[in-house]
Amino acid sequence: MKKIVLTLTVAFMALMTMAQKSERTSAYMYNKNGQYDKAREAIDKAIQHDKTKDDPKTWMYRGIIYLNIVYSETYADLDSEALEKSFESFQKAMELDPEDKGRQMVEILPRVDVIGQQYFSQAVDAFNENDFQTASIEFKKSFDVAQTIHKVDTLALLNAGLASIRGDLFDQALGYYNQLIELDIVEPDIFRNKAAAYRGLGQNEEMMETIKAGRERYPDDAGLMLEEINAYLAIGEGAKVVDNLKELVEQDPNNASIFFVLGTIYGDETNEAMFDLDTAELYYSKAIAVHDDYYDAIYNLGALYINESNRIQVEANDLPLSETKKYDEMTEQANEIIRKALPYLEKAYEIMPDNEETKQVLVTIYTRFNMDDKLKEISAE
Repeated sequence: MKKIVLTLTVAFMALMTMAQKSERTSAYMYNKNGQYDKAREAIDKAIQHDKTKDDPKTWMYRGIIYLNIVYSETYADLDSEALEKSFESFQKAMELDPEDKGRQMVEILPRVDVIGQQYFSQAVDAFNENDFQTASIEFKKSFDVAQTIHKVDTLALLNAGLASIRGDLFDQALGYYNQLIELDIVEPDIFRNKAAAYRGLGQNEEMMETIKAGRERYPDDAGLMLEEINAYLAIGEGAKVVDNLKELVEQDPNNASIFFVLGTIYGDETNEAMFDLDTAELYYSKAIAVHDDYYDAIYNLGALYINESNRIQVEANDLPLSETKKYDEMTEQANEIIRKALPYLEKAYEIMPDNEETKQVLVTIYTRFNMDDKLKEISAE
């Protein structure tokens, strides 16, 4: 009688083991038949049981099933974390069989590669939608996934840095670029974007050191020259980079932004050493000639004229009452400059009609010159 009990006990234990392994078998068959909802249910039971939870094959199957869910039209919404669970499962399978005794890497490696590509694709979509926080995270995930199969996806890490810069996530960007440098990936964009990150953080000393290192290594790189210009402008020393700007113009004569920056430097009335109305006018005009709807250049040129006319009018107003003739001459001079400004301000308002400041300036000009039709039209807007 004891032998019968023993036999029944052994049989019962065998049935329990088979039952748990059958969950994995069921998961395999459901997956093969495209029934990913049932496959998921079965495999999630298998990873919980003592008999199968430490078997790398169980985790490999789980990784495959969840990845199939990601790409399934029918079951894609079954689990919002399917991609993460797939990757975690493959990681667990590799951890349980580091020497690949089960010969499973042939199944795992290409699928992990696909997971990395999927993260990259999701990052691109987020970037294109201006969701730079998500984009930087997804690009970094793509990089991390590649590393688990001994690949270094520098493009993913570069893009993570760029997304961080675009999203004003400057500390995060610095981390990515420093990681690239540790990987011995050194190119002009890394120096340029690191400097931009330091500029965003207001760390001027580090910004200038980074630009100096980059310019020493890549003295002819236009991107680094532009970032150097931005750096000096940020600290109020734009005059130091005028020569670089002129050099850039020779390299890229159709770059309206360079002409605009030069116009800004020479049009800065607060910098007596650099201010030159004629030179600023020249560079703003060149920027507009290259890009005829360049709002900033158009508005700035109009504002440059208005500021000059205001200066002349203030001088005229300060004249003694006895100098009527000179007052009239200076007032007409101011009016002529306003007339030069008018078409640029009107164009700026056409491009950006929501700019209340431009509208008010135009109202003042129309009133001054008794342009009643124009005044009525703009007041109705």
